[in-house]
Amino acid sequence: MKLTILSPAANRVDFQVPQAKRLDTLDGKTIGLYNNMTGGADVAVDRAADLIAQRFPTVKFERYGGPVREGRPVLSRGVHIDEQEAAKIATEVDGMIGATAH
Repeated sequence: MKLTILSPAANRVDFQVPQAKRLDTLDGKTIGLYNNMTGGADVAVDRAADLIAQRFPTVKFERYGGPVREGRPVLSRGVHIDEQEAAKIATEVDGMIGATAH
């Protein structure tokens, strides 16, 4: 009898994304909050938004993740932001905070 053992882990993909230019201030800016729908990601972006809003009361937030954008992709653990959606988001916000939790 032959036994085949398979790993459920995904293949590792190594890539780097350059850091975005730092905003000079958050006053009056719109910040996108991306929740990738893993356990706790919503808590992380909500907490970040609360802390930022305390320090910068004029900041606005736009949420991404799940079915929050009518006519746009329903972002989930299996459906992430693609290039087209990223380009659209870039026209809507000045900066972005993303959370992946588990």
